[in-house]
Amino acid sequence: MGTLSTFRGGFRAIVLAIAVCLSFAAACAADSRKTLRLTFLGDLMAHPALFAAADYRDIYSGVADVLAGSDFVFANLEFPVNSTRPVSGYPLFNAHLDYVSAAVEAGIDVFSAANNHAFDGGEEGVLQSVRALTLLADKSPGRLFFSGIRGNQRRPFMPETLTVNGVRIGFIAVTQFLNQPGGSRYVHVVDYDDPEEAAEFAALVKEVSPFFDLFIVSYHGDREYVQEPDPVKRTFFRTLVENGATIVFGHHPHVLQEYELVTVRGSTRLIMYSMGNFISGMAWRQSPPDPDGVGALISDSIMLRVDVATGTGGASVVSTEPIPIADYQNQKGELVVSKMDDLADGKAGVSPVWASYFLARRARIWKLLGAAGKPLRSEVQTPGRPR
Repeated sequence: MGTLSTFRGGFRAIVLAIAVCLSFAAACAADSRKTLRLTFLGDLMAHPALFAAADYRDIYSGVADVLAGSDFVFANLEFPVNSTRPVSGYPLFNAHLDYVSAAVEAGIDVFSAANNHAFDGGEEGVLQSVRALTLLADKSPGRLFFSGIRGNQRRPFMPETLTVNGVRIGFIAVTQFLNQPGGSRYVHVVDYDDPEEAAEFAALVKEVSPFFDLFIVSYHGDREYVQEPDPVKRTFFRTLVENGATIVFGHHPHVLQEYELVTVRGSTRLIMYSMGNFISGMAWRQSPPDPDGVGALISDSIMLRVDVATGTGGASVVSTEPIPIADYQNQKGELVVSKMDDLADGKAGVSPVWASYFLARRARIWKLLGAAGKPLRSEVQTPGRPR
């Protein structure tokens, strides 16, 4: 609670200084409607099986064309980045700078750093992560961003401001909990199961979102390995879009959950309940005879390509394109990610047995998402409130 209150106090002070500038910029841009393309990925994990790759860049070569075609690509970075310590997997994750650099080179621009593993390395791990991500950001001015962790406890958790083609995107990342105690000083924690915390964070979104052309909340929480969203989380996410979030980007269950489009005061908002795993070492658990087991669910997901129109009347999602993906062992025996179409059609060089498996998995993903890849609840009408 203290963290959120500090955030709000700090933000109000800054708002007074920048409100005039933002209002002027908004007036200048009011007559120009622009469409952005954003792509959302699931969890970027750091398992030993992934560290075994000879060249980390090869992990992403099967999806490089998708990552290259967006204004920004978002992913959940589920590990500390501390190059002074050995790399490690579960239960205390750690990766080195070169591992993250390969993801950035592949086209990932925006990292959600708030998750249950963010404090696996303690205070040192967070401070080193901030240094590492800041170093990468300094090498790509205006192109690389992260949210959800801080090195200075006195600095309020603030939304990051992403700018492209004159459009301002607000981005804030939070997690429901941490695996290690004492981390809320450095990691932005908001538990949706705590009514007071949830209400205060929703009020914060309502307060800050008008100062951006579109606003994105990244949330890490819910139960693992469950494809049905927690009803309390569902209500919380819908409250966030009611309060000004254009997009809610959910993760943590390690399996894909549905997404939906919600109409709020005439604009279309997007809720992703869980984007599953993007790349992880969990893929060794998948098996062709069992396309419905947990091993299958944690080894594939989608990349969600989202077009958002901004301008007079605010931001509105105009299209979503899910692209099924799966992690698999390539011909070198390395775990990599590829488009499901290439795996199911044999283009990725997998055996006929595995191609049949991925064909079955692709059909199950489409079934989860609904006919023709539409979200299960494509137009949920949310009662509007007067501004």
